[in-house]
Amino acid sequence: MSIGTYSLASGRDPESSYANSSTYEINDRSTPIPGLQESSHDEYTPTRVSTRESASIIFTTPTHRSASAGLSSKTRKALEKLYDRNYGARHCLVTSSAAYLVTVAHAVQRASKSDLLTLYEYCLGLDLRSFHVDSRRNMFYLSPHLHGIFDAGRWFLLPDTGTLRKVYDYVKDAVASRANSQSSKGTKHFWLEWNLNNKTPYTFILLPGAGCPRISCEIGGGVWEDHSYPYQGLPLLECHIAPPFAVINAGPKCTRDHINQIAREYCSQQTSEFRKELEERLTLLCNTWALFEDAKKDAKDWEVEKMGKRKRDRDDEDIENLSRGSKRITRSQARSAHDGTPKSDLHSNQARDKPPPPGPRKRKLSSSLRGAALTDDAVFHLEKRQKRIDLRTRVRRWVTESTRASSLDPEPSSGKNMLTI
Repeated sequence: MSIGTYSLASGRDPESSYANSSTYEINDRSTPIPGLQESSHDEYTPTRVSTRESASIIFTTPTHRSASAGLSSKTRKALEKLYDRNYGARHCLVTSSAAYLVTVAHAVQRASKSDLLTLYEYCLGLDLRSFHVDSRRNMFYLSPHLHGIFDAGRWFLLPDTGTLRKVYDYVKDAVASRANSQSSKGTKHFWLEWNLNNKTPYTFILLPGAGCPRISCEIGGGVWEDHSYPYQGLPLLECHIAPPFAVINAGPKCTRDHINQIAREYCSQQTSEFRKELEERLTLLCNTWALFEDAKKDAKDWEVEKMGKRKRDRDDEDIENLSRGSKRITRSQARSAHDGTPKSDLHSNQARDKPPPPGPRKRKLSSSLRGAALTDDAVFHLEKRQKRIDLRTRVRRWVTESTRASSLDPEPSSGKNMLTI
């Protein structure tokens, strides 16, 4: 089976077309079809933005979680620019093909639930709700079929030993800092630690039982090279994605039960030293993922604490704003007392004593309502109610301030329309 046989006109979605055969072929030797667009799957459909806006705004790493199911066109263009700068052009990470039909893959899946994203933020020392799955450190290009089986959990990217140790130490230190109530280094430190322009060598690891596809890779000049399982001739895959994100993707896929089988099949024609090194890498991967697993409860408690603090901060801010508003009202009333009866009171008295107008009730237009209109009767009752509220408010304030009449203060819930202070 070749991805060249996929067509949107056939009604099949190339993003989710999984092969069932264990001998299928993966290659990108397809001829681009004129007018062919990317899949309409909501995970890859860009958000339409104006050309002028997208050209004038410089893309920066998002600082909040994704609230959209689609990938914006601005994000796609930013990823394309990154590939043009670091790789020369966009291409599939595994096959190296620069074919037209390549799709955007995510190491940390876009469908990740909120509690998992909180766990990742906790273990990576990030600020709460600061990790965005559409960060360029989390995205790379794959051919549609490789993308499908990648999201299905059938293969993963394994960093080298040195990188895995660095990720393990980084996560361990971040979790320890959280446990000791120390402030984390924050999101900016993470971006500096895992620079966007750095490339990490990864090994393509196909999980046992996922079939034995033959992969055709482009090696330049229109020359292709076929690789069969266990892909011992497949070169290391250099990619810009942050190694912690690759570990988050690979951790749930590779269990400790897989280590011996993967090492045995991938090292059938290799030396014992090579097999030992691969087993060490897989074990280090599992140990790093165990740090995430063990921190689930602490991450949840951390989220509750942070969200509670945010709520308290908002409440304090609301109280402060309310206090400032009360002071302004008091000063305004003091000025009104010296100036005599406010004009608004006179206007309200006139509106209260004015009988409803006879005949048909025409609508009175108001420029402040943007085309909305109120009848004369509605205006009459609105002004009358405003007067009643103002009077009740002043009476309640006078009763509250008077120690002699404290027993006359009505209960806030004594009347249906009673205004609660």
